[in-house]
Amino acid sequence: MTRLDAFPVSPHLPAGQPGLRERRREQTNVEISETALTLFEHKGVEATTVGEIAQAAGVSQRTFFRYFATKEEAALRDHWAFEAVLTAGLDRLDSDMSPRLALETSFAAALATYSDSSSIASRRLLRVNKLIKKEPTLRAVLARASVARNATLVDAVSKRFDCSELQIRLAVDVSIAVLRAALETWVDRSSTDEAANLPETYSVARTLAYM
Repeated sequence: MTRLDAFPVSPHLPAGQPGLRERRREQTNVEISETALTLFEHKGVEATTVGEIAQAAGVSQRTFFRYFATKEEAALRDHWAFEAVLTAGLDRLDSDMSPRLALETSFAAALATYSDSSSIASRRLLRVNKLIKKEPTLRAVLARASVARNATLVDAVSKRFDCSELQIRLAVDVSIAVLRAALETWVDRSSTDEAANLPETYSVARTLAYM
């Protein structure tokens, strides 16, 4: 099962009206992820087992593995949803812009999903990224996944822009660096400012990156 298979009906993305079976699958998916995230917050990743997550979520280990390949994948559910939001508009990159500006404009539009700092989507993304900051195991998972994500971005830009490979890779790497800096800054500020806003932080990061 891939990460996207684990999100049959994501609450962060537009979707048709799901049937009863799909709603039940989504509910189970969310419950397992929430349980993993909560246990990791209290016990840490290393000290928590799949068996403990499954038991606390009220499912069997077999059911757990129908939704997630690893315990880390379960806790990162909302981060995968975040990345899915970011890449959803890649087929609409504006070729009249520079590759970097087109990517950053696309990212900015996607981040509107998180404009309400009190929304479920924003609060869960904040929780998982606070955990990522503390847990090297989760950072390692994301580092491996970033290779495939960056390849997707490079491919999307290559199809829309007549640029050298170096230009495209620089556009992707710099755009991701700006986004990551904004995300990490948002997480840090949220510890003392509940109104900290991810889209606004990203807008500031973009401005500073061009100075």
